Amino acid sequence: MKSLKDYRRSLSARLSVWTVLVVTAIFLAALTIMFTESRDHVRMDTLGKARQTLDGTVLHIDNSLRIVEVAANNMLRVIESNLDKPDEMFYYSRRILEINPNINGCSISFEPFYYPQKGQYFSAYSYNNGDSIQTENEGTDHYQYHTMDWYQKPKQLYRPYWTEPYHENTTEGIVVQDIFTSYSQPIHDKAGKIVGVFSVDLSLHWFSDTVSATKPFPNSYTILLGKSGTFLVQPDSTHHSHEKVFTSSVKGSNPTLESLREAMMAGESGYRTMTINNELSHVFFKPFKSTGWSVAMVCPESDIYAAFHQLKRTVQLVTAIGLLLLLLSTWYIVSRSVRPLQRLVDSTRQMTQHEFTGEIPDSKREDEIGQLQRRFKAMQQSLGSYITKVRQQSAVLETRHVELQQAYEQAKEEEHVRNAVLHKMTKSMSGPVADITAVSRTICEEYQNMTDDYMDAMVDKINNDSNQVSELLNELLRAAQEETHHSQEPNDEAS
Repeated sequence: MKSLKDYRRSLSARLSVWTVLVVTAIFLAALTIMFTESRDHVRMDTLGKARQTLDGTVLHIDNSLRIVEVAANNMLRVIESNLDKPDEMFYYSRRILEINPNINGCSISFEPFYYPQKGQYFSAYSYNNGDSIQTENEGTDHYQYHTMDWYQKPKQLYRPYWTEPYHENTTEGIVVQDIFTSYSQPIHDKAGKIVGVFSVDLSLHWFSDTVSATKPFPNSYTILLGKSGTFLVQPDSTHHSHEKVFTSSVKGSNPTLESLREAMMAGESGYRTMTINNELSHVFFKPFKSTGWSVAMVCPESDIYAAFHQLKRTVQLVTAIGLLLLLLSTWYIVSRSVRPLQRLVDSTRQMTQHEFTGEIPDSKREDEIGQLQRRFKAMQQSLGSYITKVRQQSAVLETRHVELQQAYEQAKEEEHVRNAVLHKMTKSMSGPVADITAVSRTICEEYQNMTDDYMDAMVDKINNDSNQVSELLNELLRAAQEETHHSQEPNDEAS
């Protein structure tokens, strides 16, 4: 509470705080506008970057698949030109793997008993395990290749066909444990009859690694969807768990993914905003031209605005530090500027206590505070001189007041004495006057019956009482004359 009182009493503190509050309001308004505009631009730029990344990924995979298709088509013409040389088929199956490192396997397979000398099954198969290329005839009673989808589909469609990924799990001959997609196309003889199928295999690892490697943001990921609606690469998968991915068709398990799944199965291209794993995400999706598959790139909202939020936090920190420095510097400057006002406040406090001797230094400042300081100093000097004169007059008046008080007390005492004398004289005269009155009444009432001697005695009594009253009146007149004389003497002295 003490600090609050100090703040209310301190002009410099209030000016500093209000200055910082106004600047803060301006900064907040400017930063809000800037961040709002920047957020929109960042969103457009980052989403554009994600869309370009997806387009680049699809184009890269389409080009890679196109290269595989071209290589397979070229090799197919060589195969069809040499159908009379069955043993050459093993060389061709190896050769295509040697010149195309992305191809993991190759099968040149023929209809049962097409080559009677080779028996019922003849399929020249080569597999690149990363270290070497192995080659064998893969057709057996345990592996009847002509019943497989990669063999049956191109025959039924009479055209090349990209198969859905399938799990290859062999334990005889060349051991293969992987998930593949195959580009298969029918082999025709000179008469145009389908005599077999030429197939090249790509590992799903290559697709998932290629798709997942192109990440525009640290936490973005891709979803690869097959033609049948199976998620080949999905958000909860890893690059090394393709069996789980391949067998996982999340239909109905997640409404948002199901909606995306339907759009991707329809071969649509587009952009959607949805909540995946309790996080708002931006999803771009686009189909591959060759395989009929579709790929989606999921960009979490937090990733898109990560750099923006980092910049926002940095700007907020710098702004907070700047406002703190502004508050301190403003406080210092204002405190120094209004320091003369504090001296004036102290001088005013002394003046309220009738002290006009406080020193107010001369100011060289030409602003309002300097003018106020000089005028206040002139006012202090003028008030000091005036108060000095007032105090002198007050001293004289105090002396006169004491004298008048003494004179009043003396006059009051004299009045008391005079009243006492008058009372005494009046009382002394009341007896003779009463006798004169009584004798006069007696003479008026009984003068006819009075003798001359009695009349003379009465007259003598009246004369005696009258003389006594006259003496008392003369004494009173003398006292009055003396009083008048004494009262005139001070007037003569004063004049």
